[in-house]
Amino acid sequence: MRKFFLMAALLICTIAPRLAAKEWIIYEKCSLVDDSYFDGDSFNVRAQTGYTYIFRLYGVDCGETDVRYPDRLIAQGKEFGIEPDEVVKWGKEAQEFVRKFLQKPFTVHTQKEKAGGQSKKNRYYAVVINEDGERLDEALVSAGLARAFGMGAEWPEGTEPERYLRKLHALESQAKRGDVGVWKDSSK
Repeated sequence: MRKFFLMAALLICTIAPRLAAKEWIIYEKCSLVDDSYFDGDSFNVRAQTGYTYIFRLYGVDCGETDVRYPDRLIAQGKEFGIEPDEVVKWGKEAQEFVRKFLQKPFTVHTQKEKAGGQSKKNRYYAVVINEDGERLDEALVSAGLARAFGMGAEWPEGTEPERYLRKLHALESQAKRGDVGVWKDSSK
């Protein structure tokens, strides 16, 4: 009997996390909604249905695009190794990069996991892939316009979030070594 309970517990511990994981929802042929709520890692997206969502990229942090949150500018400045007033400059560079990267229809993968934020509308974590099959998070980090930061995704399905973030950290290290983007101005 004891062996049965041990086996049942092992089975539950093995299967339960998989059962708890949400399904990935895929929105194809999306378009960027260029409005006031838009920076490199968080922006509005219009799905084919016409509904507009706010998505936040998994695993990256771009500089702020305005000065509304001075504490955030100071924290990001420290992380990027730049002065707080330079954070907005690089945030706007990231914003422009995203605008170009997502000019053509793109695909969003999300589990509708809430990402918080200041909007009254829900914001969800997402993986965004352009028409050429390139991931936006990786492109931002490689261009030196974002740092690897925050929550990793279990994407593609079954990938550990830590593995997802390790790849972004490796891309960040390459960008730093190459003095790319914000890292060319950085003291780090």
